[in-house]
Amino acid sequence: MNELFQTRLQQHLRRMLRYLRLVFNDHFVIALMFFVGGLGLAYSNWLKTLGPQQTWIVWVLGLLLWAGLSVSHIATLLEPADTVFLLPRERDVHAYFVKAWRYSWWLAQAVQVIFVGLTVPLLMIVDQMTGWSLLALLITQLALKDAQLTLSVTHLYQVKPSMKRWLRPLNWAGAFVTLAVGLLVTPWLSAAMAIAIAVGQRYLHQRIWSTTVIAWRDDIKAEANRMLGIYRFFNLFTDVPMVQGSVKRRRYLDWLLRWLPKDQQHAFGYLYTRGMLRGTEFSGLVVRLTVIGAVLLYFSGHGWLAMALDALFIYLIGFQLLPFYKQYDNIVFTHIYPLATKQRVKNFQRLLRNVLSLTGLIFLVAFWLSNAPLAQVGILLIINVIEIYLLVTWYLKLRLA
Repeated sequence: MNELFQTRLQQHLRRMLRYLRLVFNDHFVIALMFFVGGLGLAYSNWLKTLGPQQTWIVWVLGLLLWAGLSVSHIATLLEPADTVFLLPRERDVHAYFVKAWRYSWWLAQAVQVIFVGLTVPLLMIVDQMTGWSLLALLITQLALKDAQLTLSVTHLYQVKPSMKRWLRPLNWAGAFVTLAVGLLVTPWLSAAMAIAIAVGQRYLHQRIWSTTVIAWRDDIKAEANRMLGIYRFFNLFTDVPMVQGSVKRRRYLDWLLRWLPKDQQHAFGYLYTRGMLRGTEFSGLVVRLTVIGAVLLYFSGHGWLAMALDALFIYLIGFQLLPFYKQYDNIVFTHIYPLATKQRVKNFQRLLRNVLSLTGLIFLVAFWLSNAPLAQVGILLIINVIEIYLLVTWYLKLRLA
């Protein structure tokens, strides 16, 4: 079982590394550096305006740390065929789960260290915490995450429905109370409480796994959903074959199709627009990137950082929509019908121009609502017009060639 997990882990890491190379390319890394630097500068300036009297921030930090416990889940790397081939050795699979728990533990705890590290300046200013108190808070967070991961392994087995109903809510309630004690009373008491919760969860797990069987179908479904979330993130930057979209009727968007010409010259335009409105893969991608970009533009402040973010997100949306041009290549009727390729390209250019123009308008409104000067709003409008023109008329033809 140890060799099996190591083999799957190596394959998994190679696959993730291949996609990470495509995500963190030169342009994205440079934009990310500017973005992180801008956020760090804004965070530093905001800290200078705070004082010990703003105790409401302590409650917000407690909720953020509590919510941060939900980040990172157990990575079992199970596959659908395991229900057949590993079932005869079900008792030995526990060693496989132990390996999965150890691998997930290090990644999850690294995330928790980052969470606590980001809150340290605020806690030192608002809550007047010292170095030892911050260390106790870090121990609390790590112990609570340890209990969460152990609970995740416990749920890999067929737990009684009555126990399953209250086990997870009780664990979350205990984490909330523990963090509240650490921030409002004393961190060392919360550290002791968190360690007790982690030890109790380990003891409960030892009693459950030795007396029950594995919930194969639920575990494989949970792992598939976890990997789908990762692939969807990668799909924001590159084409991922594992992400398959679905089709929804969406009658409430039919009024948009009434504005489209329905003659032969715009046949592909109608097809692309209909596919964009009914499909979930590309429309969901556009909506997610548009919402994220608008939120970042609103909170990033004014100046060149916001403009760089605007240009970056419009480029990402336009780049991710390019594979949609070949969405219907496998349908034979699109080749039989007598339509010239130039017409198809023009129709797709029109769709891309409309989508990017709507996105640019939303970004412009978000930038304007952040109290940006009208001069900067005008500059951003010019940047959007130039970038959309270059993406539609030059970059699209270059990629299709």
